[in-house]
Amino acid sequence: MTASSPAEVQADPSFATTLAHGLDVLTAFRRHPGSLSNAELALHTGLSRPTVSRLTYTLEQLGYLRRDTKGRFVLGLGALAAAYPVLSSLKVRQLARPLMRDFATYAGGTVSIAMPFGIDFIYVETLRTTDTAPHVPDVGFVSTLAPTAVGRALLSLFTEDELGAYVARVKAERPDEFDYVQKRTLPDVELCRERGFAVSLGEWRREIFGVAAPLYRTPSGECLSVNCGVPSFRFSAEQIERECGPRILGLARSIRALVEEG
Repeated sequence: MTASSPAEVQADPSFATTLAHGLDVLTAFRRHPGSLSNAELALHTGLSRPTVSRLTYTLEQLGYLRRDTKGRFVLGLGALAAAYPVLSSLKVRQLARPLMRDFATYAGGTVSIAMPFGIDFIYVETLRTTDTAPHVPDVGFVSTLAPTAVGRALLSLFTEDELGAYVARVKAERPDEFDYVQKRTLPDVELCRERGFAVSLGEWRREIFGVAAPLYRTPSGECLSVNCGVPSFRFSAEQIERECGPRILGLARSIRALVEEG
């Protein structure tokens, strides 16, 4: 359902270390947007310069990287092509768009569908009616589960064992978030299970109020949720709780109905 922790996979004798290092190079572009040199990639990945040089050469030949006019590396179209089968298999993206557009118009924000990605989430669909919002994400955007409404909605779909594994990974990989998860995230996950939606009032970014609702789990166990990031000047905290929360719960129910009918 969620990706295994780095410690778990590296202890596996079947784990392909060279392949993992190549993927580490690609992942560095998510954490550090823009063009990167071999030296910078070595710094960001912890790999040696010769290793990085071999990996970037190979990835460039395969179309996953390309060089810009300064000879630095940027992601190539091969990365986008690899993602297409994942996105095209998520039929909820097409079914939900008209409903998401209506909610975005009402809220004046950005409506997205997310899935867990380790101890983060990733947007698999996003829609907005204006670009004036302080944060304008797109498909593939990744951020942490802990302080976000969408993260809490996703975690509300986890089993108790999965939730325990999530907390353990946070403690091991992001110890600075552990206390926050214990005191803020987990209580809000329980609240989301009770009322059907979660909120985050400027916890992730001060200028954004988030409201989200869990959607469903797929037959393979993947979790999906829908959220809206709203500029904080558009609604008061009370309005987010009283008005936007029930509305996004209704949006989630409507999306589920479309998926079940489809």
